[in-house]
Amino acid sequence: MDSSHASSTPRIAAIDVGTNTAQLLVAERDGAGLRRLYVAEQFVRLGEGVDARNRIGADARDRLLNTLHEYVHTAREYDVDALSITGTSALRDAVNRDAILTAVEDKLGLSIEILSGAEEAAWSFAAACSAFDSLTGPCLVVDIGGGSTELVAGDPSVADDPLASDSLSNLDAITTRTSLDIGCVRLTERCFASQPPSPDAVDATEQLINKSLASHSLDSGPSPTLIGTAGTATALARVDAGPESPWDALHGEGSVLTHRAVRDWRERLLRLSVDEVLALHPDALEGRADVFPVGVILLDRIMTHYDRDTLRVSPYELRHGLALRVLASKSASPAD
Repeated sequence: MDSSHASSTPRIAAIDVGTNTAQLLVAERDGAGLRRLYVAEQFVRLGEGVDARNRIGADARDRLLNTLHEYVHTAREYDVDALSITGTSALRDAVNRDAILTAVEDKLGLSIEILSGAEEAAWSFAAACSAFDSLTGPCLVVDIGGGSTELVAGDPSVADDPLASDSLSNLDAITTRTSLDIGCVRLTERCFASQPPSPDAVDATEQLINKSLASHSLDSGPSPTLIGTAGTATALARVDAGPESPWDALHGEGSVLTHRAVRDWRERLLRLSVDEVLALHPDALEGRADVFPVGVILLDRIMTHYDRDTLRVSPYELRHGLALRVLASKSASPAD
C-alpha cells in the first residue's frame, strides 16, 4: 500500500454505506477530476431483513462497525485531509436508524450523514458521467442498489466542472429522477425462495419490476445515453469481460454492454445455483452472487422499458461522487 502524501494536493476518503455494501474510496484532486488511490468494498448487507421487518439487525450493525473501523484505519494510513461517511437506502428506511447512528458515534467516534434522495441522485449522476469525455445530450443513469434502484436523467454538460462550486451545478444538470423501491437485495428476499428460481418466482419478480417502472416512468429525453453505475452494472461488465480481464474500479475506464449480452446473461444466470453464479467470476461476485441474477433482471427490464440497445458502464459510482462533493463543498468530518 502506497500511502505517502508528500504533496499539498488534497486527499480525501469517502465511505458510502449502502444496503448491500460499504465502499471506500481514497482519492486526491487531479485537475478537474480525481485520481483514485485505493478502493475497497465489503458486503455488510446492512439491509438484511429491512424489507420484512423495517429494522437493521444486530448482526448487520456489528458488521458495519467492524467495516468502518477497518476503513478509517486505512484512511489514516493514507494521511487523508478529509473523511466523509454517508448512508443511503437502508439507513433512510430503517425505523431504528438513530440507534445505528448512535452506535457508530459511541463505538468509533464517527458520524454518518444520511443522504436525501436528491443528494444521492446528484452525486451518483455526476460520478457516473465523469468517466466519459464524449457525452453530449440527454443521459439516463441507472444505479441498482440493494434496497432501491435510482434512475436519474439529465444533461452532464450543465455541470461540466463538478469541482467548481457546491452541489447546485450537479442538481441543475438533472432534469428528472425517481427512486424505485426494488433493489436487488429487497427483491431477492421477497421473491427468490431458492436458486435457481422457479418460473413463478421469475414471473413475480418481473411483474414487480414492470409495475414499478410503469408507475415511475421518466421523460429521459430523446435517445438518452444509458449509463449503468455501481454494483450490478460493474459486476456484469466484469463477468462479461471474463476473470482474466484487468478491468476494475481502481484502474478501469468505461465499458459497453449490449442489450443482447444482458439478456443472454440473464437467461444463463437463472439456470444456476448461487455457487455456480459465484464460480463465473469469484472476484466480481463475492458477496453478491445470491442477489446478482435479480440485479441483471432489473437491468434487462430497464433497457427494455426505455428501448435502449446499449448500456455504457461507468467505473465511477456514488463514493466517487462523494469525494467530488468533499472537494467542491470543503465540508467533511475531520480525518483525525
